[in-house]
Amino acid sequence: MKRLIVDTHASSCFFRTSVGGDGRKALIQITERCNLHCAHCFVSSTAVGADLPLKDFTAYVLPRLLDARVERITLTGGEPFVHPDLLAICQAVADRGMPVGICTNATQTSDADVAALAELGSVHINVSFDGFRPDSHGKFRGDRSSFAAALATTRKFADAGLLKGLLSTPNALTVPEEFADLCAFGVEVGAEYVLMNPLSSFGRGVKSRGRLAATTAAMNALRAVTDRFADQLDLVRIRFPNDELPLGDCDAGKLIYVFVDGQVAICPYLVFAARTPASRHRDTEFLAGNVLRSAITAHLDEHPFHTRYAAGANTTCSSCTLNEQCGKGCPAAVVAAGGHIGDLDTEQCPITGPDDRRLLPLAAGE
Repeated sequence: MKRLIVDTHASSCFFRTSVGGDGRKALIQITERCNLHCAHCFVSSTAVGADLPLKDFTAYVLPRLLDARVERITLTGGEPFVHPDLLAICQAVADRGMPVGICTNATQTSDADVAALAELGSVHINVSFDGFRPDSHGKFRGDRSSFAAALATTRKFADAGLLKGLLSTPNALTVPEEFADLCAFGVEVGAEYVLMNPLSSFGRGVKSRGRLAATTAAMNALRAVTDRFADQLDLVRIRFPNDELPLGDCDAGKLIYVFVDGQVAICPYLVFAARTPASRHRDTEFLAGNVLRSAITAHLDEHPFHTRYAAGANTTCSSCTLNEQCGKGCPAAVVAAGGHIGDLDTEQCPITGPDDRRLLPLAAGE
């Protein structure tokens, strides 16, 4: 496992971990369906949609991902627990000797599901909490009753040894103190980490961000109220306000995404960003074959992303004192903001902030 969160750089990538060497990590959308209607959903899931058939997963998806040197798999959606064959999918991964992660809203899981997943011994689960009140988390996710259900199921995951982390999107329906309560809950149930990242312009977030995104002041206050848990939890703060650190770099091609229809993305966020109204890029620029139709190893190995696009190809980066240390941030965030890859990741850049104010000197002595 390769950690993308390091103290020396701003955490600009939306992911927490990658893999080392020439391996890959894959997120697999096993269903487009979800029982909730979250304001920030980057795949814009509804109650209607397709499922990835179990026979296709076992016959094509899993063996071809292994051939493409995928070492870690995470199942996502939609909501994975609405898939009728989720347990069999997890069994198929476990039979190959691989761990499998599940990202869930924890409202559709039965006690039998918990017992069966615990029996596999190679499953870990991340649960989403977007606030820690029914009127914040529940409203943000379109169903106030979802908070109580998620809370109860998360305790069951913890008791069964399945819980890995808690995932959260701070938003305008919350107050910072809720995240202290979320962290305290994380400590109570033995979560390894609490990951927090802001509401971004992907999927439904394109329309909701203007009214529901947490402000810079709120994100800074959230950081302050959760600091005291740093010795009990891994506090993973993604794309928080940054006024001083160089940015992390891009792991596109190592963090791949498989859509229900078999299309493979070199990074999910690049494809979601390219599908927003502001984008100047096409989603096909970031796709690498279809795993249901053919092997994808060559498509991934030969994808030209890192040769076609030059991160930081702008005058600010080229004249910056941090240039050699800086990974230039997230190209998906640049695309979603209407820029070309190579432009500044202005939300994270410590030199020029989102309002174009100068934060740090471009060159020594300025």
